Amino acid sequence: MLNLGIVGLGRIGKIHVTNVQRYLSNAKVIAACPVKKKDDSFLKVNGVSLHFESYEEMIKVKKIDAVIIASPTAFHFEHIKIAAEAGKHIFCEKPIDLSYQKVKMIIDLVSRAGIQFMVGFNRRFDPHINHLKNTYDDRKIGEARVLKITSRDPKPPSLDYIKNSGGLFLDMTIHDIDMARFLVGDRVIQVSSNGTVFGDLQIGAYDDIDTAVVTLIFSNGCMVQIDNSRYCSYGYDQRIEIFGEKGKLTTNNILENSVQITNSSGHHDARAQYFFIDRYADSYLNILKNFVENILNNKPSSVSAEDGLAALSIALAAKKSLVENRSIII
Repeated sequence: MLNLGIVGLGRIGKIHVTNVQRYLSNAKVIAACPVKKKDDSFLKVNGVSLHFESYEEMIKVKKIDAVIIASPTAFHFEHIKIAAEAGKHIFCEKPIDLSYQKVKMIIDLVSRAGIQFMVGFNRRFDPHINHLKNTYDDRKIGEARVLKITSRDPKPPSLDYIKNSGGLFLDMTIHDIDMARFLVGDRVIQVSSNGTVFGDLQIGAYDDIDTAVVTLIFSNGCMVQIDNSRYCSYGYDQRIEIFGEKGKLTTNNILENSVQITNSSGHHDARAQYFFIDRYADSYLNILKNFVENILNNKPSSVSAEDGLAALSIALAAKKSLVENRSIII
């Protein structure tokens, strides 16, 4: 049995607590911080008995084996450092940090501490994407030549969130960058991007954009196109296509239901699942299962700090490409 502590009880933090308490028989969240009055009933229902105002206080609990870091990105570095020094295993939401140098320091900290570290690129653990990956690895379509990833949100987050997020590339596109690395299984050597603000939210005031197209070139020649938008009138648009020498593989949007209406005006399907909480629900559970099982079975992390650094470096290159209006060699 793995005893977990969690820092951060926002939307993602609560999902992690619920998944562990309901579905994992080999792990339990026993402590949480920072706990506010509004969190009491949620923690009580989920059987989290130890409540702390500060992270430093929680980390001192000896029976905590590992921590889930679901705090805002700005706190990740300090939270990781404290946990590593205490010898606790770490699951950290993406991005690890917005600074390349700080993530490099984290890699060193984790290595010296001899602990398990996993970054929360949950889409790798989505059943549909897993099937796509396994089918590609079986070489059913030969080598990948072009990979297309579409990732569009139904609406943007608040300006308060955006101003501290690191921008679209580091907050949103980074998931798709990791997905490209995961599927192609090779190294990115060139990055180029274009982007703008189409919506009415004052995103530009924070040097951010709401729509972008990013092109990645891998060392094996595979070309990847990622298109992102913070505005999508028809919901959460999540699609992948791998075009190879012998065919193509695709994953399409998961619909709210499988009922199709056919009448004089045409064929009508249900809408796509509304947002990431619904679309990737299975992946949030599966990634924590994997984290716990790797620790208990003394296996290496499935998504390492090095994976986090690689995705961050590509996202930073995309940001640089947009600013300097040129391709970036990495």
